[in-house]
Amino acid sequence: MTAIIILNWNGADDTLACLDSLLKAEGDFRVYVVDNGSTDDSLQRIRAWLDAHDGFDAQLVPLDKNYGFARGNNMGLEVARENAPDSYLLLNNDTEVRPDFLTRLNAFSTKHPEYRVLTPKINLYYDKQKIWNCGGKLSFGFRKYYYAGQPNSAVKEADYIPISFVTGCALFFYPELLDEEGHLLTERFFFGEEDFELSLRMKEQGVPMACVLDSLIYHKVGASGDKMDGAGKVYLHYLNRFIDVRIHKSAIFYNLWVLVNIPFCLRHFYKCSHSVEGTLGLMKHLWRDAKRKDEVTKEDFEALVIDKTYFAKS
Repeated sequence: MTAIIILNWNGADDTLACLDSLLKAEGDFRVYVVDNGSTDDSLQRIRAWLDAHDGFDAQLVPLDKNYGFARGNNMGLEVARENAPDSYLLLNNDTEVRPDFLTRLNAFSTKHPEYRVLTPKINLYYDKQKIWNCGGKLSFGFRKYYYAGQPNSAVKEADYIPISFVTGCALFFYPELLDEEGHLLTERFFFGEEDFELSLRMKEQGVPMACVLDSLIYHKVGASGDKMDGAGKVYLHYLNRFIDVRIHKSAIFYNLWVLVNIPFCLRHFYKCSHSVEGTLGLMKHLWRDAKRKDEVTKEDFEALVIDKTYFAKS
């Protein structure tokens, strides 16, 4: 049995559409809908949907507040582990699945048991013949998606692609990858970076990963991130990444990586600040924060992209 974890936060429309698609899905699975402290009517609507589909094997896990993506999923994994599933799948609520997506993942896994982390091919929901990604590759602290933005016909491989980067959008894995608490994802970062950190960790541990090309889902890309303030979002991305690479890599590697990244940072910061003074100020903040911080908290996230008070307070 596969435990499917779906995290919801104020996104009942997407979550219910995802559940509707899972109603048609084949295979042995149980769904855990984790509501991450929604402040709208999500909890009531999801509960009503589950009540109306009482033959569907699913459980609602309401959380008392928004714990962020990583912690919310980890809390769902804790609950799911109580039923000792054979495998797990973290699935974004803004996805819809093909009926055979899970059976094809399991069939591939039976044939290639060495691969302990899998992802389906993920196409764009609003342009279903275009690929969002087929996993990706990590190289020198950067990641590159395979076949991003290309049509299905561009894929050269027949069955699967060995990958070293996997997104949290649709992440299939086996129980031995959970830690003692039943967690998979780092909780250092309240928003973003958890899939990059996981991929770094899997690469360090030598865990083989693959994209299974005949397993397909559709993703409504960017629903949550697009709502965030531009400058805060850009700074958050770089702060997460700088901390992540510093923690996982040697000091020599990290310093070389920073030198390579400085031009990208300056370009993106200038687009946000529209001034040399503002750009250099953001770079100074990033240099300092990346050295002294080992995590980016919910408070940091809110100050950057909601309250927009981060730089005044730090």
